[in-house]
Amino acid sequence: MEPSKSSDNDSSSENSENEIELIPIIMPGKKTSWEAANIWEKIFIILRTPFRMVLCISNVTIFFLTYFGFIFPLMWARAAWPRLYWFWEGKLYVWLQQFIASWGFTAGYNVYEVGDDITSFCNNDRVLIMCNHQSTADVPMLMAAFQNKGVATRKLLWLMDIMFRWTPFGIIGRNHGDFFIQQGKKTRHLFIGKLKDHLRKTFWNRDRRWVILFPEGGFFYKRIKDSQAYGKKHGFPHTTHVTLPRYGAVKAILEEIGVRKQDNTKDLSDEESNLRKRRSNSQIEHLKEKVRDVRIKKSVTELRPKIEYLIDVTIAYPNRIPLSLFTLLFGSREKCDIAVHYRVFKVNEIPFEDEIKLRDWMYDVYTEKDRLLDNYYHTGQFSDSDVRRPVEFEWKKIITQYIFWFGSFYIQWKAYSWLLYQVWSLCMIPFQ
Repeated sequence: MEPSKSSDNDSSSENSENEIELIPIIMPGKKTSWEAANIWEKIFIILRTPFRMVLCISNVTIFFLTYFGFIFPLMWARAAWPRLYWFWEGKLYVWLQQFIASWGFTAGYNVYEVGDDITSFCNNDRVLIMCNHQSTADVPMLMAAFQNKGVATRKLLWLMDIMFRWTPFGIIGRNHGDFFIQQGKKTRHLFIGKLKDHLRKTFWNRDRRWVILFPEGGFFYKRIKDSQAYGKKHGFPHTTHVTLPRYGAVKAILEEIGVRKQDNTKDLSDEESNLRKRRSNSQIEHLKEKVRDVRIKKSVTELRPKIEYLIDVTIAYPNRIPLSLFTLLFGSREKCDIAVHYRVFKVNEIPFEDEIKLRDWMYDVYTEKDRLLDNYYHTGQFSDSDVRRPVEFEWKKIITQYIFWFGSFYIQWKAYSWLLYQVWSLCMIPFQ
């Protein structure tokens, strides 16, 4: 195989001498919204841009304040009634994701799903999700794809770069139980240990379902040259559209909360029945068990169901031009469709206990991911059998959410202002 230049200046691919190199097709989304607009549409863009920017920014700021305005009255339940607290917090967390997910839809960027249907994994299954990482728009695109995924949507656990820790979403994520990783060789082992400890304390106690991470460890455009050089030096696969993944976090997660080959996870009902047999038959003990089950979800905290599936997610932007948060805020690209491809693997078939075997397995997965992306960029689809499943948004629901959250912010502002005034007045009584 000889390396040859592709039609994109920033990429390279390997083709045999007898292979005819395909020309990437041009899909909607290559131009800016300004270039693709007529005179009336340009006037509309000028008028909408400042309004859209203010609206999107207010989403984060207004929601951030209103979120904690709803959380503070229930802080007592975090220890006294965890099940109630995390149910309520999860609902607020879902609404935050729906807000951010709607940014792309309102700008004309529609998301559709292809590949394996993951609907059956949305309610009761524990799942590890790993996704390719191209830009700051990847997280909003995943939020858009996941906003109709039922229970799993409010029980996500994100692994994010530590740079997002003190952003509004990061602060809410810390309260939710998300984990922040600092990249670098010096801190890698330290944060892997912290990750395992965090999962032990959080995953079952807060009844999390999906863990989401980006194994590439950074944006594609920042890492691709180093990744290709590393692969060439050590004889690893050459990739063009993804970088070679880092496997430390995946190994740590699966070692800590992943099902193993010898685990008999399907016999949970037998284990649960044995637990029940060991319980006292007295009325008082029975009542205590009922109260405890109301406070915490015992079927999860005692049985600790493990991750049984890994879903490989591939986000594909048209023409190899990723969207960004800036694009979502301003709607600066012409309308286009973003593809989200799924592949499902069973965890007990993944060799995560052996570091070398896990590395090779993940490299194989990402080599296939690279091939899928290459097909998409050249043909507009990952494979000939692709069936598009559009992610639906409803304007009615979006408008209702705006009314609810802006109305809630106004009511909370009045209520907390009055409360602070009363507290201040009481404190000032001795000095009057």
